[in-house]
Parts: sequence; structure tokens; C-alpha cells
Amino acid sequence: MEQLFNAPECINKSFFQDGFCLKRGILHAKGSAWKSRRRQLDPAFRSKVLLSFIDTFNCVGNQLMHKFETELLGDDIKFDTLDEMFCRAVLEVSCQTTMGTETNFTAADTQGIAKTYSELMHISALRGTKPWLQVDLLFRLLDAKNYKRSQELMKHLEEFVMIMVQKKHAEWRKKYQNTPAEAQENTEAYNNNDIKMPEDNKNGRRIFIEQIFHMVDTGELRMEDVIDEALSMLMVSFETISTSVLVTVLLLGMHKDIQRKLREEIMVTFPLKSQIINIEPTKLLQMKYLDAIILEALRLLTTVPFNMRSVSKDFYLQLKTSCNIKRRVKVPKDTAIVLDVFNMQRDPKIWGEHAQEFHPEHFAAGTTGSFERHPYAFVPFAKGLRYCIGSRYSMYLAKIFLVKLIYNFEFSTPTKLSDLIFVNGISLKFDNSENIVLEIKKNNNA
Repeated sequence: MEQLFNAPECINKSFFQDGFCLKRGILHAKGSAWKSRRRQLDPAFRSKVLLSFIDTFNCVGNQLMHKFETELLGDDIKFDTLDEMFCRAVLEVSCQTTMGTETNFTAADTQGIAKTYSELMHISALRGTKPWLQVDLLFRLLDAKNYKRSQELMKHLEEFVMIMVQKKHAEWRKKYQNTPAEAQENTEAYNNNDIKMPEDNKNGRRIFIEQIFHMVDTGELRMEDVIDEALSMLMVSFETISTSVLVTVLLLGMHKDIQRKLREEIMVTFPLKSQIINIEPTKLLQMKYLDAIILEALRLLTTVPFNMRSVSKDFYLQLKTSCNIKRRVKVPKDTAIVLDVFNMQRDPKIWGEHAQEFHPEHFAAGTTGSFERHPYAFVPFAKGLRYCIGSRYSMYLAKIFLVKLIYNFEFSTPTKLSDLIFVNGISLKFDNSENIVLEIKKNNNA
């Protein structure tokens, strides 16, 4: 894992992912094109920018709590219902933080955007496991129904994103590009991170859409590129984060003792209810058990079970035999590599006797067990040259949502970890999700 994630020859995605519904943008850029785009977008994910999103995370989190209290209390709440609700809430956050646009998805997804994204991911997973369907002609001939449906869904998404992009770009030009002289002055200030933000952006944050608009106005990107990046960024942020929160809640519902211990940590960290409504990021840094729980959930039920890479040119892996003899193994150009993160993160040889269990102590400070864990034995966001650009964003949002959820509600489920049936796909899914139910009760001590 360490060698492959850090090999310059392995930064490109594999052909297995060519069936992904979004083949454009940074998600699937290759070689120098990926390096250039990544460098361009990095400023939109710096710490100062992420911290400026905390108010948005809190606001949407509070909306989510209201939906739970009014619609999701009971002893027979379907797993798929929770899945949709988390998807909608995270998509709302994504639209606000990447596009600067409120959509009210948490209250109601009247346009069906969350379902559209989810259905497209399902079709993408189908094409990924049946590579012949990645040839558009064969896809159209052999699976006409899904081909037609995918075309309709992509058109719906593109129209949705295009409307947001065009509106925000008009606002951008009005605010920052009034005259040629002012445009030049703003460009210089923007490059130095000194640009004066409008009144509705008092935190001085450079959100994703502003970053790429700046690149359009300086000729680095085309408006078509903006649409591609916006489509990709919205999809990956909402799909992975919502799944992370969902599986953590499910695991806590299976393990009431761990849930109680987390609730105790929350109560100590946030003794006043007002502190839960507006969670401060500095408080989250104190919550070591919350960290351990989220990391353990990502280990056991990792959001992206496989990483797939294509080899751009011949290179060598340095391996050791069982007799501890070093040898070099050639990996030829165009080899498709599948990095099995799911099973590695559940391997007893690495994780010990509790490898197949939900055991937050794996990440408790000072506990390493009787084995020396390799730093690349845990890679939920990948590592190395092409690590996930939004990993810190994901963790902040997941923590805020989970603190609010566990403070306000109690979760339980009769489903056991051994009952889960996994499906091959782009992100973690359960084949028996329709049979999973949860009981959700109001926490009377909140």
C-alpha cells in the first residue's frame, strides 16, 4: 500500500472506474493534468477556509436534528430512510460550502437531486463490475434501460449545477470584476489572499466556486471545466460523508455501551445545550473518544472499500519473501491495480484479535496492542500522492453531525455486525439494507 500510494507511476485511476458517471474533473484527471488541477484547487481546502464552514455545518446539523425530532422518532425506522436523510443534509452542506448556494435539501428535496446522485452511483457501480458496459456502444446495446436512464440523470444534474454556476458567476463578476483596472487589482490581491470579501462573506473564505471562478477569469479554466468540477465535488462530498455518518450511527446502535460512553464525553465537553447548537471546533479537538469511534467506523466499514489505479509506466516494487530476503518485482505499464482497503483494515495479522469487531480502543491514545501497526494499514482517505483533498472537511462535518445526534437521540438496532451483507460498488453499500431497522428515541437528559 505504501509503495503504490507513493509511486508517481500510480497516480492515475484504473480503467475499472471509467464507468463512473462523471469521467471529467479532478476525480478522473490523469498525470500532469491532475497535478495542475489539484494545485489549483488546494487553496479552497486550507484550514482557514474549512474553519469558516463551521457555522454552515452547525446550521444544517440543527436542521437535521429538527427533521429527526419531527419525522424520525420511533421503533421501526428504516435504514434506507436514514440514508436518504443524511444524503440530503450533506448535499445541502456541500452546495453551501462549495457553491455558496442554499438549496433547502434537508427540509425537502423537491428536485430529487440526492436521489439522482444515488441512482447514478448505482449505475456507475454496475458498469465498474461489468467493464464491457464501459464501452458506450455496448452499454447502449446490452443495457438500454440503464443507458437511457443514466443519460436522463446526468442531464438533470448538469442542468441543476449549471443554473447554480451561472448565477454565482454573474455575482462573482459583479463583485470582483467591475472595471479592467479593478479586475487587475483584485487578481493581484486574490493571489495574495488579501482580496476584500463582500458583506455576505465576512469570514474572508475562498470557497471552492470562488477559487475556480478566479481561474476562469485568469484563463486557467473554461466554464465547461467549472461545471465538471462542481459536479464531481458535490458528488464525492455528499456520498462519502453521508455514508460515514450513517455507518457510525448504525455501529453505535449495535453497541449501546459505546454509545453511552460517547454521550458521557459529549455531556462533559458540552455542559450547556447552547454549546451543542453552536459547536466550536476547538471543543471537538478535546473529544478523543469521538475521534476513536469515527476512525474505528472508517476502519471496519470503510466508505470506499477499494482504490483502483493504473500504471502509467514500468516500475518496481520492493518486497520481502517469507525468509526476509528482499527482491524487486516489476509492475508493467498499463497494469490495473486494485488496493483492497476493506479487507486489509480487517486483517487480524495487522489489527489483532478484535479486527472483525467494532473496537474503538484500536485508536485510543497509547494502545497499540501486541503488534506494530504499519502507518499505511489504515487508509480510509487514501494516502501518499493522491490522498483525498476533502478528508479534513469530511471529519469536521461528521464530528459535528454525530455530536448533535448522540446528544439529542438514542439509537438501537437488533441488526448485528455479522448480519451485514456487502455489495461490490464505488462506496460501501449493504445488500440487505431494506431489512435493517433502527429504534430512535429522544434523549431525555438532553
